Amino acid sequence: MSSKSVENLRIVYILYMVGAFVGAIMFVGVILAYIERGRITDHWLESHVEKQIRIFWIWLVVLIVITVGAFALFFPAVFAVSSGDIAVGVLAGLGVFIVIAMLIPLGLFLYVLISSIQSLRRLDRGEWIEGF
Repeated sequence: MSSKSVENLRIVYILYMVGAFVGAIMFVGVILAYIERGRITDHWLESHVEKQIRIFWIWLVVLIVITVGAFALFFPAVFAVSSGDIAVGVLAGLGVFIVIAMLIPLGLFLYVLISSIQSLRRLDRGEWIEGF
């Protein structure tokens, strides 16, 4: 077991935990994970690197979907309301969007934070990540 690799992977998990609060840090973490991916020789550490890369890509894809959804749903509803066409459907759609716009980012935040904490604990115990 390479202690340098373990330490680098530990740093990536910590960056992801911070990245759950400050998203831009996630990019630093994934760059380090890709760099470490080419250096690792221990198979159990490969599972951790793959998990780290997967956490990042899930985070990024969901973030993009949230952003596109915000533009696709929010602005037409606001335009309809501002033009005086206040239909029940528009208000209901806007209400559903607001609820979804709060729950999905909260779920994404919890996913990144919990996955990173659980995986870091496994790394410290020297365990594989199963089903990464």
